[in-house]
Amino acid sequence: MPELSPIAKAALNSSYACAFLLVVVGLVLSFRRGRPHPLLLVCISALSISWIEAPYDWAVYAQFPPALPRMPSWWPLNMTWGGGLPRAVPPGYIAYFVFPAVISVALARWLNASFQWRAPVTLLTVGLAVGSLWAFVNNAIIGAQLGVWRYGRVIEGLALWPGTTHQYPLYDALAMGVQMMVITYVLGRTDSVGRTFIEAWADSKSKGRLRSSLLSIAAVIVIGHVIYLSVFAPHLATKLLHLQTVAPTEQLYEGVPNQPL
Repeated sequence: MPELSPIAKAALNSSYACAFLLVVVGLVLSFRRGRPHPLLLVCISALSISWIEAPYDWAVYAQFPPALPRMPSWWPLNMTWGGGLPRAVPPGYIAYFVFPAVISVALARWLNASFQWRAPVTLLTVGLAVGSLWAFVNNAIIGAQLGVWRYGRVIEGLALWPGTTHQYPLYDALAMGVQMMVITYVLGRTDSVGRTFIEAWADSKSKGRLRSSLLSIAAVIVIGHVIYLSVFAPHLATKLLHLQTVAPTEQLYEGVPNQPL
């Protein structure tokens, strides 16, 4: 089996390092607040939805280097073609979703304070733009171009570098943009005392900080799943309708056949 490229090894190690750092920071901030900090809530939400990556990979024909360590071959984790879901995906999701969420909220708040723009519109617009750009840099450049992962099939007219091993479906970036748009709004829209939408709702539904904290955690898990499954549905439809007709003539990775139509 071919060894991992230096770039793939760096991506693997960085996913664990970034996830550890973000969770530690989130725990420290939560301890100081006496309740889960929004940063920690996003970490929990991202980790909880990481299992959906496997059916998402199957639907968009995403493949990973065969040398990557894999999760147990359980359904639906085994839906990722070529060996199942990589072990680095769960921690990788923390970095993948938390960093753009923090950037989007900070940028939107700065724009609101500087130009007195309407908060809801700013949060949604910035979230969509940052999320789409983040996905493009990570998935099209680091992923498809550098070979950390690749896409076996794309929809004609909706992809960059079609017909090559570096092809990238632009609708993948849009999906991330929509997810980040909602996440940015949920985290950035605060009340008069600085509580996020989730925290305010949890406080109104429970008595006591512990119960409110547990409700906040449950809420971000549910919201994360609803958002992800909503953007996954169109990808699933294109897969079932066999709309991804453009494929490279080469094999994406040595030793693993490309995912069939």
